[in-house]
Amino acid sequence: MPPGMTTKSLSKSEIEEFLKSQRIGVLALNDGKTSYAVPLAYSYDKDTVYLAMGSAGRKTGYIKSNQNVCFCVYVLAEGYPAKRGYTSVICDGVISRITDAEELRERGRASEKAMGMPPGAMNERIEKTIKDPANSVFWKVLVNTMGGKKAEDA
Repeated sequence: MPPGMTTKSLSKSEIEEFLKSQRIGVLALNDGKTSYAVPLAYSYDKDTVYLAMGSAGRKTGYIKSNQNVCFCVYVLAEGYPAKRGYTSVICDGVISRITDAEELRERGRASEKAMGMPPGAMNERIEKTIKDPANSVFWKVLVNTMGGKKAEDA
């Protein structure tokens, strides 16, 4: 830690408050040979990170090989770099595709709200997904462990 900075671990309630207040995180994947990380919009609720991402491509190839993932959310201190500091949370968990019709509708509504979309904005995508759940673009990370830190100028 650079001189003049302090750090503290965040409590579970501080971590959850932080995760609910942010919108972008980085999903880290590993297929047993190489790692891959990608920034994604997300929402958080009750030890679960919800994501929407394509149903094919590099990410899904990694997920087929290994469902254990890491999800990181961070922000720099307001006024950075004049005011040094950051808040970060790292979640380790297991990712899976959401395919259940009821859960798809529920998560679609929650995603609309979290992303500031008007109600019903995701109706077409949700209904299309319900007809072809194997290609769902809705995913969830069931968080097994999480930790967070806050660093700031002393």
